[in-house]
Amino acid sequence: MSNQSDEDTHITEDGSLTLKDEETGELYHNRAGAYTEALVNFVEPLNLLPLASQRRQLAFLDVCFGLGYNTFTLLNELANLDPETDSIKVVAIEKFQKPLLYISRVLADRRFQKLMEQVSSQAPGLLQGNFGIYTFTLPCKSRSVRVHFDLLQGDLRQVVPSMVPKYGKVFDGIFHDPFSPRRVPELWTIDLFECYRKLLFEPTGTVVTYSAASAVRSAFKKCGMCVFRTTAVGEKNGGTLVVLPSNAATETHRLPLLDEESQKLAGRAGVPYRDSNFCKSSKEIEQAREAEQKLLFP
Repeated sequence: MSNQSDEDTHITEDGSLTLKDEETGELYHNRAGAYTEALVNFVEPLNLLPLASQRRQLAFLDVCFGLGYNTFTLLNELANLDPETDSIKVVAIEKFQKPLLYISRVLADRRFQKLMEQVSSQAPGLLQGNFGIYTFTLPCKSRSVRVHFDLLQGDLRQVVPSMVPKYGKVFDGIFHDPFSPRRVPELWTIDLFECYRKLLFEPTGTVVTYSAASAVRSAFKKCGMCVFRTTAVGEKNGGTLVVLPSNAATETHRLPLLDEESQKLAGRAGVPYRDSNFCKSSKEIEQAREAEQKLLFP
């Protein structure tokens, strides 16, 4: 834990912890609350109740795991629902170890008390911020559920494409949570989102991200998926919820895009980022997008 520094940490408005990224200068989470953002922008849009009551085995992919708020909040909410599920698989991808070193402080939050007890006793390596494969028990109201947790280190541009032949259509939910498209466009490409479509469980698989960028939403639509917005948190706009066409009309509570948001998708702002071989630099991707914008909208 010696690599921790209080200078790196920020306490958000709901009392939860976040970090400031040295390279991008961005906070890992919304100032209104790391826990609140995870709950409202990522977990609640999944509509867990029918999933937990219908699926014996659940699987989730957490891309850019960071401090782990999205996954930990997800597990908290599933425990509160008392699911019929026998097992929950989580595959989490993170490039850097630094944010993992704060997991013990994240789980020390009273909202994660039961989860903290299970992780500390059954998966101490996870609590210490180590990459690896872990199993622990999630205590629910009337039963316990086994959690299989695979925390992978790597660049998501290499890891996610390699998962398509390995996993297939297994994930009920995918959390996409890198830094913003303007900072790291290589992590927001149509090519990456096409992989997500191939990894989603049919018909109910869902992708959730905090970004409302037109280039991001347009990319998902060009992959043949349906796009909705999520509730705003703090001063930011709502994020994006993505579902397969076969599941687009099943739930009436989803928030459709506003007219002005939909119009932007068809315009210059909706031109997606592209990186078909998952190897271009940020500058190369931005330059190629600008060239495509000029071609389509001279």
